[in-house]
Amino acid sequence: MKTNKPKALYVHVPFCDVICAYCDFTRVVTHPKLIEDYLYALAQEVKLYPDIDFETIYLGGGTPSALNSDQLTTLFEILKDYSHQVKEYTMEVNPESLSKEKAELMVKYGVNRVSFGVQSFNQDELVFMHRAHTIDMIRNGIKILRDAGINNISIDLIYALPNQTLDKWEYNLNQALTLNIDHISLYALTIEENAEFGRLKIKPIESELEEQMYFTAIEFLKKHGFNRYEISNFTQSKPSMHNLHYWNYDDYIGLGPGAVSLYQHKRIENTKNLLYYSQFKFHGNIIDLSIEDEMFEFVMMGLRVKNGLSINRFKERFNQDIEVVFKSAITKGISHKWLILENGYLKCTDDGYGLLHEILVEFMN
Repeated sequence: MKTNKPKALYVHVPFCDVICAYCDFTRVVTHPKLIEDYLYALAQEVKLYPDIDFETIYLGGGTPSALNSDQLTTLFEILKDYSHQVKEYTMEVNPESLSKEKAELMVKYGVNRVSFGVQSFNQDELVFMHRAHTIDMIRNGIKILRDAGINNISIDLIYALPNQTLDKWEYNLNQALTLNIDHISLYALTIEENAEFGRLKIKPIESELEEQMYFTAIEFLKKHGFNRYEISNFTQSKPSMHNLHYWNYDDYIGLGPGAVSLYQHKRIENTKNLLYYSQFKFHGNIIDLSIEDEMFEFVMMGLRVKNGLSINRFKERFNQDIEVVFKSAITKGISHKWLILENGYLKCTDDGYGLLHEILVEFMN
């Protein structure tokens, strides 16, 4: 089985000024000493992966922009040797923690793409989610980024919130267009057991309304020139290169507490414990992946993308023919018009896209 060089670097920055009510990621409230210990440990962890030329870097969280300018400078310096060949350097930013100085610092160190945590244009929804920004901060933040020279901007929007109506969701979509950005990621609210919503026993909305919101967004964004290139991601011309590495099942490295790597046929799960992490006990679980694991995950990730997965890439990676390995699942998917083989790619049809879970169950069998 072919071993691949990692192409993508993810760095988890676990600090937030305010913890969102829906969030179950590895995160803590910002504290100078914790940030100092984290940065010192990160500088050691990155040494575990020398001599890798990454194509993309993604700083996620948490809220990377919650770090102050000096802390951000330290973070960028730790990663500087890995950023020289990078084609896409993304940083997650929240509107309330962005400043002109931080935006200029990002550009200085090569950040050329921002994932902007908008989530909603309805102030009551922002308050409900414990988001710390206002609508004015959203628009001001976009201006700050553009003035600094960052024009590749994606925004996140959350739908299926309790008490959210279809009208309010359509308002969010309309407001998103007024920002003149190129990329939109949509996320249905999931009630995570360990997040505040889970602890409060918040009930999800009816699945029929959630589905209606999703398909409303698809039609609306398509009408306005946004191509759905992945189940939850839409763009006019700039798909996320970093996320495409995940969906293409390329190897990647994850640094920071709670981060995950796919490296040399292993899934490496970092500890979520910030104290352990600061003591250089970086790794939690290390899982050896069998060829069967990897072939299934290749399919699972590849079918999320509108263009599907490359049959030739599957053969190059595993030295096996996907149409033989998964003959039954592919035959059934095609007969039900869920899947299609076209121009060397296996992909979901429009009907199949909405049934991806059911399709993948067939591949598991």
